[in-house]
Amino acid sequence: MRDAFDTINPIVAFVFFAFALVMPMLLMHPALLGISLVCALIWLFMLRGKKAWGYILKFVLPIMLLTTIINPLFNHAGITTLFYIRFNPVTLESIIYGVSSAAMLASVVLWFACFNQIFTSDKIVYLLGRFAPGLSLVVSMALRFVPLFTKQAKRIAAAQRGAGMGVGGGSIINRARNGLSILSSLITWALESSVTTADSMRSRGYGLHPRKSFTSYRFDGRDALIGGLLALGMLSCALASGFKLISIRFFPSYKTNEITPLFIAFLIAYALTLLIPVIMNSIEAYRWHLSRSKL
Repeated sequence: MRDAFDTINPIVAFVFFAFALVMPMLLMHPALLGISLVCALIWLFMLRGKKAWGYILKFVLPIMLLTTIINPLFNHAGITTLFYIRFNPVTLESIIYGVSSAAMLASVVLWFACFNQIFTSDKIVYLLGRFAPGLSLVVSMALRFVPLFTKQAKRIAAAQRGAGMGVGGGSIINRARNGLSILSSLITWALESSVTTADSMRSRGYGLHPRKSFTSYRFDGRDALIGGLLALGMLSCALASGFKLISIRFFPSYKTNEITPLFIAFLIAYALTLLIPVIMNSIEAYRWHLSRSKL
């Protein structure tokens, strides 16, 4: 079944992703980072199913582990020294900051993964085509060519492996030579594809005015409702930050705001805002199940 958030107007969807990406980077509060990480994980599993496990194990977990380990080794700020590694102190504050940075990076990566699933090249052209046609073209082509490059690289590697020129065996020199051969073939294919794409775009009248997107996206009542909920969520974050309901300090000592009823209410509002796509999918799934039960 198609994701319900995929049918939202691209302007509203872009505002949602901007909010989801910017908030963890601005505040870096552990509670907000945990909520952002969990909400992004839930939606990613809805979008990709079991394939999300591969993405998490290959990209998200290594990023988190690397950031968590590296930061205390190089950042020695903080007053609570736990132990020493070759006369270099490892502090509690640097460990907490490393864990928070890892959670922030992981949540950003997960939200970008969701963004890549929802935002097609046509939606990007719809958003930026009239104001920055060159930028919209570059972004849409980048989103298209990255998976194409990956598939083509796998095809070339499989062909060379079948010819006994794979990168998994032999001496280091032979493996490096075979890897460079794959890279050379991939660059040649990319140049040929770019020429073909340019000729195709020219023949189809690229650059003529006025520019229009292929799909016409209407702004209806549901888009207004989701936009209003997003506005309330962003307003709650602004008020919480302005009235110091949420604050954090990592150095020289770790300190965060008190847990008050208003702070808990803000966390609930923040979580509900990020769970808008999940709630929409749940409502659509319930409607679908209800309609099938009536047949």
